Amino acid sequence: MPLDSAQAADRGRSKSAKSLLSDGLRFVEHALGLARDTAVVSHAISLSPREAAVELELADGTTRVVSLRSGQVLVDGVAAGKFKPGGALDRAWRQLLAGAAAKDTRELLVALHVFRVSGLPREDQAAERRLGAAFRNMTIEVTPPVAVFEATTTSAVAAHLADSVARALTMADIATLDSLTRQLKGVPDIGPDIAGSVRGSPLRIGHTTVRAGQRIEGNLVVFRGNADIYGTVSGNVVALLGDVICHDGGEIEGNAVSVGGRVVEAGGTVTGDIKTLSVVGLAVAGDQPGERVSALQQLFQDVGTVVAVFIALAMIGFGTVFFGRRYVEVVADTTTHSFGRSFVVGLLGQLLLFPAFAMMIVGLVLTIVGILVLPFAVPAFVLGAALAALGGYLAVAHAVGETVTRRRMANGAFVRSPNSYGYIFTGLAGLLGLWAAAALFGWLGPVVVLLKIAATLVTWVALTAGFGAVLLSRAGLRETFAGRYSGEMTDEYLWATPPATPTSGRMGRPS
Repeated sequence: MPLDSAQAADRGRSKSAKSLLSDGLRFVEHALGLARDTAVVSHAISLSPREAAVELELADGTTRVVSLRSGQVLVDGVAAGKFKPGGALDRAWRQLLAGAAAKDTRELLVALHVFRVSGLPREDQAAERRLGAAFRNMTIEVTPPVAVFEATTTSAVAAHLADSVARALTMADIATLDSLTRQLKGVPDIGPDIAGSVRGSPLRIGHTTVRAGQRIEGNLVVFRGNADIYGTVSGNVVALLGDVICHDGGEIEGNAVSVGGRVVEAGGTVTGDIKTLSVVGLAVAGDQPGERVSALQQLFQDVGTVVAVFIALAMIGFGTVFFGRRYVEVVADTTTHSFGRSFVVGLLGQLLLFPAFAMMIVGLVLTIVGILVLPFAVPAFVLGAALAALGGYLAVAHAVGETVTRRRMANGAFVRSPNSYGYIFTGLAGLLGLWAAAALFGWLGPVVVLLKIAATLVTWVALTAGFGAVLLSRAGLRETFAGRYSGEMTDEYLWATPPATPTSGRMGRPS
């Protein structure tokens, strides 16, 4: 056999072996499920000043996301290379994706396969190769959407669109739109113009895209979605509860306004004004944006809040009296007989609370045992301080209620079985009385401000004095400052005992 024939036969056998090996590897991949269908069925583009990404949906239900972000090429979130932000590769990639809004998936995939940029530095060349590898072996799945629409009549399309809009827009949405429109009129400079745009222009519900090369005459109003502008809008672009994004090549000849979102200039041009309005700034209150709460509703809400706080504190106070009546009485008597001292100690305790907390942490960190105890000591310190303040406030309420009850009894009023539960109830009613008055008379304007200031001051004084009484009495364990029923018995204390002894007032009255 001639030498050339032998070499040709060797090359043929080698080629056959490689082909057989390649076929065997593909068979193993399919058998093990390692090879997946790479047919592309749809795509989505995402452009922002920070990132430019394309997401391809594959026929097997998975996705492939390729993006340039912060100087890195990311494939499905994994870094595959680096590039220079703002360089030739970055600009060409963004230009390709910006024009993809006007392309179908097939055209985009072809553009991705042939994507090349000349004159790149070495690092960007490696990033470009990584981009090409990410789309290698991907094909387009042919779908017949044209035939479907050709078989659909115009009336059926109109009925379908009307039905989809009817399902998407609820009565609550209509009320929100009406409220937002009315409040937009009060925005300086462009408020009436924008409100007129909302009322007189067709409403797009959900995310809306103006493709590159497309021109919309008039205003564009989008509700509960973003307005992505790649083309041209001759009027205003208003996004209600969404963003206005003017991409590279996009142009807004009027104003760009976002209510409850933001306006982003991602390379596009906005000829008019740019306004970003907060929903919180437009809506006074309520569950839906823009919903106002009437004065009567506000009254019921404020009164309900005060009543709820009163019930919660009363329940905690009753439980505290039930399980530790003696300790509550000691703290309450400490407040009654040493109010000034309790207030000063409570004020100092408030000022030294955070330094003591910091010193405790530093002291525990310096030892091994302290480090182990630290996760338990920190919440225990915070919980102890909160319980001391709450317990002191309830003790002050007990002292106020007891003082009021005894004075009523000394004046001859009949009180059925005076006890600590009644003292807590009466004291809380007195301490929260100013808050209740502020809730009831909130419609008076300046008067309610004074009532709230007075209520806040009374609450702070009660908390401070109660906290100091807890510290002085060691949470009710030390009775030095209590002096319960000590000293000369006054008329109030005499009337707190079984009322067998008549008062001087009653002794002077004729029977």
